[in-house]
Amino acid sequence: MNNNFELGNSSKKTLFIFALLLGLIVFLSLFYLSNNKEETTKKNILNEERHSRIINIFRVKEEHNYIYIKFSGGEVSNFKYSYKIGDSISKNKGDSIEYIFRGDSIIRNNLFEVNW
Repeated sequence: MNNNFELGNSSKKTLFIFALLLGLIVFLSLFYLSNNKEETTKKNILNEERHSRIINIFRVKEEHNYIYIKFSGGEVSNFKYSYKIGDSISKNKGDSIEYIFRGDSIIRNNLFEVNW
């Protein structure tokens, strides 16, 4: 059985145009995402509101031992800052400042300045 497969000139041209359009879509998507990632991150930070206490810090083996934190409301989030169990977190919507209440001290954490 001979599996030689040949394309005619019109098929080659169509395939080339399709590959070119697909590559252009991928390139434009990556360009858009890379240029708007900072703005998207800032919007997400400003939309977040949290008033809770950290009750657990743990690693998830399925996520390559990435560190997660569990809040008093039952929400689980990825580890963003040097939190400790028992810390109270307060962040208002529309504000980039997160307040961490630890013992007798208050730590002011500007989320726009944190290096991710």
